[in-house]
Amino acid sequence: MVKYGVPLCLMWFCPATAQAVADSSDIFKPYVTDTVTYDDNLFRRSSDVNAVMPSGFVQDDVMNQATAGSAINYTLGRQKFNLSLSVSDNRFVNNQFLDNVSTNNRAVWQWQLGRQWSGDVGYAYTRAMGGFTNTNFFGLDMITGNNPFANLNYTWHPRWKVRTGLNWQDFRHSASQRKSIDWQYATILFGLDYATPSSNTLGLQYSFNEGNYPNRELLERSLIDNRYQQHNINSLLTWAITQKIRFNGNLGYVIRQNPHFSQRDFSGETFNLALNWTPTAKTMLTLSVWRQLTSWPDVTSTYVITDGFSVSPMWQASPKVALSAKFTRQTLDYTGDTGLVSALPTRQDTLTSGQISLVYAPVPNAEITLGYQGGTRATNYTLLDYTFNSVFSSLMLKF
Repeated sequence: MVKYGVPLCLMWFCPATAQAVADSSDIFKPYVTDTVTYDDNLFRRSSDVNAVMPSGFVQDDVMNQATAGSAINYTLGRQKFNLSLSVSDNRFVNNQFLDNVSTNNRAVWQWQLGRQWSGDVGYAYTRAMGGFTNTNFFGLDMITGNNPFANLNYTWHPRWKVRTGLNWQDFRHSASQRKSIDWQYATILFGLDYATPSSNTLGLQYSFNEGNYPNRELLERSLIDNRYQQHNINSLLTWAITQKIRFNGNLGYVIRQNPHFSQRDFSGETFNLALNWTPTAKTMLTLSVWRQLTSWPDVTSTYVITDGFSVSPMWQASPKVALSAKFTRQTLDYTGDTGLVSALPTRQDTLTSGQISLVYAPVPNAEITLGYQGGTRATNYTLLDYTFNSVFSSLMLKF
């Protein structure tokens, strides 16, 4: 460990030295970016005249994000070590109390033992500001995420592979007002995959998830709970229909159980399907549809059923210019009866959003990006609808 720890440290602090000690196949890619964004509805407030902004808060804002990071890939025999590091300084012009430092880091060891055994072990750490889309808290809330994981694959035949994995996620909020939605999530999965002679893949996967809200005290009388369990069964398919059309998706069935309040149980179908079409060498179109179940810790619901679709075209106009866009529309049903607020109807939202970006690379180690993003939320709950528009520009330098 000491033998390889010193070169890794040198690669981060002294790039010139790192090139001298690293193998020619090693990759060290530092970069810096600066992004300026204008958002006309930062706190996602309704346009209704009754949706008054709290004192001291400004609805529109300009944010500057300065980021430094690096990707490091180190190969030792059949073992690969990948390290991704980034830290960002985020500054707001109008709402300066939101100024913060965020980070996104990930370390992975991809191991190989013989021809049949392989897998990875890794850890991810993130720290980022919580958004304002679904909250009435308008202060600074930094969410810290810790995610250790491990996966094991056994290929007993060139076309057959079994796999298993463990994943743990822990998210903590810095704001005391949001401590009750700190979240822990553990997953264990088992999968079986088959590769066809034409390099398509078929698979079956089972996973068991247990979620927990560690700062919630179980109160039987008020129906406040602190954990749930979920079973997921999925069929997986990757299929190259033609040389230009590729399909990737999964169909599944979810069983969600609450150990204390059965009225929150759920069972039903889920899916996530994507079709990629590459009509020419310079153009691509991706169509996606999905139906997903996600947790939602609220007084009126415990989970959300999301149905949606997206269309994402891309055009490589020239070796230096690329244009991409994405349109998304989804409906959200806030279900999972809490038994706390019976007078309110089930909340239903419709989210529509679009974005477009232009990337210009004047030289191989520099990129300039200009973009626009906008969206709306229509809902049957008073004062939760909103519309926003944002424009951004960024410069990235790679070394």
